[in-house]
Amino acid sequence: MQRGEGMRHPLDKARFCLVVATLLVLVASAAWRPCWAAPLVLIDPAHGGSERGVRLSDAVYEKDVTFAIARMVQKDLIESGRIAVQLTRTEDRRIPLRERAALAARLKPQLLISLHVNAGFGKKASGYELIFPGFGATVPDGQAPQAAARVTAKQAHLNEGVRFAQVAARHLERVFPRKGRGLREAPIPLLEGLAVPAVVVEVGFATHPEERNRLLDPATQKAIARALSVALSEYFR
Repeated sequence: MQRGEGMRHPLDKARFCLVVATLLVLVASAAWRPCWAAPLVLIDPAHGGSERGVRLSDAVYEKDVTFAIARMVQKDLIESGRIAVQLTRTEDRRIPLRERAALAARLKPQLLISLHVNAGFGKKASGYELIFPGFGATVPDGQAPQAAARVTAKQAHLNEGVRFAQVAARHLERVFPRKGRGLREAPIPLLEGLAVPAVVVEVGFATHPEERNRLLDPATQKAIARALSVALSEYFR
């Protein structure tokens, strides 16, 4: 049956909503940058100041290892000239989670990497691990285009976080052969209320004697940083 003038096919409305949602995703996305702008990576060295994290030796804590690795990654990326980078802290100072989250919300990085040192599960647990937030959100039928766009953007960011985690795992395998604990889905407190691609990198276990000694070694820290830098270059290629 031919449609009369003024009649609108139901698919027209669906297509319109899809176009609007897609445009809103692009506008809201951190990827909406001038084509000449370098991608921005925000690196979060966990802990700092009085918040020391797990202890690796009498004088060295998680905060020291994560900061050392973060600065090495920053140096590598600056020298490459292809990727812009910023740290959530630039000194040994405690920065509340809400301030780190506010910085991420303001900068809208194309990727956020939070560095940690693992602990627990006894002295035998070892290896690096990559954690990404869950894929819990769905788009209910009949949802407004703006709300649907937010969910769609979040899913896109989650996918990008997983994609980087897969690349990073491949390069970290060269630093810790056969030590990968895989990718794990878990809540990331830093990301509460944020929509940016992100991954937590647990670089090793402070409670594993051999791994603890390796993490205390500047050469290992440099190797981890290099693995992450190369992974970032590949990810943004």
